Amino acid sequence: MMRACVTIAVCVCPLIACAVPPPDAGPPPFAVAGPRIIGSSGECLDVQGGGAADGTPLILFHCHGSPNQSWSLDNNQIIGASGSCLDVQGSLPADGAPIILMHCDGRASQHWSVADGGIIGIGGKCLDVLYGGTSDRTPVILSQCRGTPSQQWSVQ
Repeated sequence: MMRACVTIAVCVCPLIACAVPPPDAGPPPFAVAGPRIIGSSGECLDVQGGGAADGTPLILFHCHGSPNQSWSLDNNQIIGASGSCLDVQGSLPADGAPIILMHCDGRASQHWSVADGGIIGIGGKCLDVLYGGTSDRTPVILSQCRGTPSQQWSVQ
């Protein structure tokens, strides 16, 4: 049976039409694998640029449902869709330390607890947003817990 294909990758066979994925179609569309972590501003905890490399910063970004906004909590670690953990850059409880993605190895800077609307990490410090920002691409940091809106998170 002879087929004639066009550039949109739909083949027309005699008497029937058959859809054929293009050779470079890539993975199927994504679905959110786990809950989102949403700040009081309504923005989501997001892996910058959708990256998965160690050291990739965490930011606020409008919620759009892609895997880089999907998280799970396991053994007090917050794990992204890439299988990497939320970590504190430098692994020390320093105010203003950036929150990054890092391979999960159980270090203390990867341990988090969710309590009273906040997410608490190493040294009893809170997941926070730089300067209390509320817009896309604002860095997520560690800071002294003060109960400010920028330290309020919900898991949905």
